[in-house]
Amino acid sequence: MKAIKTIFILLVLLKLLNSCQETIDVDLPEQQERLVVDALMRIPDGNTSLVNAYLRLTLTADYFADDIPVVADAIVNLNSASNTYRMQYRGDGYYSIAVPRDELTQDLMRLTIFYNENTYRATAQFQTAVPFDSIIQGDGSLFAGDETEVIFNYTDEPGITNYYLFDLDKGQFLTSEDTFYKDQAFSFSYFYEDVKPNDTLEVDLIGITKPFFDYMSIVINQSGQASGNPFTAPPSEIRGNVINATDEANYPLGYFAIGQVYSGQIVIE
Repeated sequence: MKAIKTIFILLVLLKLLNSCQETIDVDLPEQQERLVVDALMRIPDGNTSLVNAYLRLTLTADYFADDIPVVADAIVNLNSASNTYRMQYRGDGYYSIAVPRDELTQDLMRLTIFYNENTYRATAQFQTAVPFDSIIQGDGSLFAGDETEVIFNYTDEPGITNYYLFDLDKGQFLTSEDTFYKDQAFSFSYFYEDVKPNDTLEVDLIGITKPFFDYMSIVINQSGQASGNPFTAPPSEIRGNVINATDEANYPLGYFAIGQVYSGQIVIE
């Protein structure tokens, strides 16, 4: 009797294991295709009279899609207070045009995108930034113990409230406001998980506005930084500052911003 009971239990377990191997099809809801505007224009510090302004236009894709659809047939205009610049398509969804530095850094710039019988609009004002004082490798670690610490040092721009966006390479982004280090030198550590000796990290420090700071903070938190692109649609759609002037319900995703950028690099030891 005991043997029969044991055989019965084994048969039940085998049935359960077999059930666990069955494929379960999950129908994900179809999302409306939306325009995605990646228009963070990074303006390098310098004395050149012209600056290359660029942006990228893509479309939202299904969750399991291998490729991101790009937009190659939009009309994209960038307007200063006195001039209109038609941005030229460069491939892979990128549009660019050379614009006088003084217009980009002093005027309120207006972006207009004509695509698929819709007109999209946004405005942005140039924001200043500060250079890195130093970028050095540390010897600290977090939980796993095999992370690589990099220490970033900079001095806050005095006299104003500042908001910064750090592009830390490897698809990693970080926002910071100067509430607790106003007008002072400041440093922070960032721990990289997937870097090796002799890897070079290319990093940017970008000046941004408070609304863009709030937007990017939400995007970074929701994305988990797994996508490597803050303008790829996150799990829940976050509205940026670009509007659809033709059809409000068919709103786009992404953001239009113009910020001074200081770049730096470090070679991992």
